[in-house]
Amino acid sequence: MPQFTRAEAEGLLPRVRPLVEDLKRRKASYDSRPSAPVAREIEALLRELAELGVEVKDMDSGLIDFRTERDGEEVYLCWRLGEGDRIAWWHTLEGGFRSRRPIVEN
Repeated sequence: MPQFTRAEAEGLLPRVRPLVEDLKRRKASYDSRPSAPVAREIEALLRELAELGVEVKDMDSGLIDFRTERDGEEVYLCWRLGEGDRIAWWHTLEGGFRSRRPIVEN
């Protein structure tokens, strides 16, 4: 997977946000009425996001990660629908959402 700076990841948010919103809607639709066409649409959106370097962690909440490097260690920049135009959180590759820490500006 590619690595992103915070600025690069935030630069992708205008393109990524509508895809994640669409993914969340289609997942909710699939959960209430499963169908093969909607499953294919979900798979296509997941592929498109992966091609951009985005790792989808939770379709229901719109949680995504971007790989980055922090102090010589590969970690994730973590963003969720509704969190605005800035990525304010990071966590280790193993840590997940519950271990998110705020990005401290220097």
